[in-house]
Amino acid sequence: MIKLIKSIGRTLAIALLTCVVFLLSCQSKIIYYPRPYDTAQVKAFEGEGGRKLEYTTSQGKQTAFYLPPQEGANPSQPPPFVWFVFGGNGSLSLDYSDEPPFWDKKLGYVFVDYPGYGMCQGSPNPKRIGENAVTVAEKMRKEFGWTEEELRARSGVFGHSIGCASALIMADDMHLRRAVLCAPFTSLTDMGRVVLGWPLCYINMHRFDNVARLNSITARGNAEVRIFHGTHDEVIPVRMAHTLRDRFPKQIRYTEMNKSHHNDVVTDAREDIGRAIRELSTPASTPD
Repeated sequence: MIKLIKSIGRTLAIALLTCVVFLLSCQSKIIYYPRPYDTAQVKAFEGEGGRKLEYTTSQGKQTAFYLPPQEGANPSQPPPFVWFVFGGNGSLSLDYSDEPPFWDKKLGYVFVDYPGYGMCQGSPNPKRIGENAVTVAEKMRKEFGWTEEELRARSGVFGHSIGCASALIMADDMHLRRAVLCAPFTSLTDMGRVVLGWPLCYINMHRFDNVARLNSITARGNAEVRIFHGTHDEVIPVRMAHTLRDRFPKQIRYTEMNKSHHNDVVTDAREDIGRAIRELSTPASTPD
């Protein structure tokens, strides 16, 4: 009997170790789904008045995209307010470039891809994504002739899915206080618990933690966050948005989209997102 128990224990240990090794070796492939741009998509964006933003990080050459105001301002002048846009793990940033006309044409938008995505070299992880975001923000600040205080006062972040985590990394690192988030998770470890269960959820090398980032952002004061989540989200449970809402009731205004799924919440909430962006796009002093 003792030999049988030991044999079962060894088998379970080997099975668990195999799972651990597998998850560690292919974790990035499970989380990220990078792909290059179709040339036509970039040309169409440039045809609408957008342009490439080229810069370099530790991952090599990176390319983001800037869409200047389409109404009410000289495109060659700094915008009254700029939004940095981050997409999902299977999306490219320009997949969201059709949204600004429904949000506010008077504002500027920077579409940020992750290392390894689109026209960007390298491979993604939270630190590299943060480096990418901060570098392009600094590039735009200098191009607009803004001080760091002006950048904080005249910038916000938009994110969808894992892009919410990327957006909050930028907001935290750059001391921005305004964010619009669609289908956010609480943390990637919590997502691992949903998909893999305990204890495998802790074998997570990509520690995106939206609760921790919001704790840091809200602690500085005057944070304003809008969250949109679909009731039928099949990827990120809507209860995670409820957790964020309940954790930060003073800073978060939450809108639940009835019957919206994970990939259509941005378009389903288009009018409400536009309203939120317009409400949050009033330049104001941002505390350090």
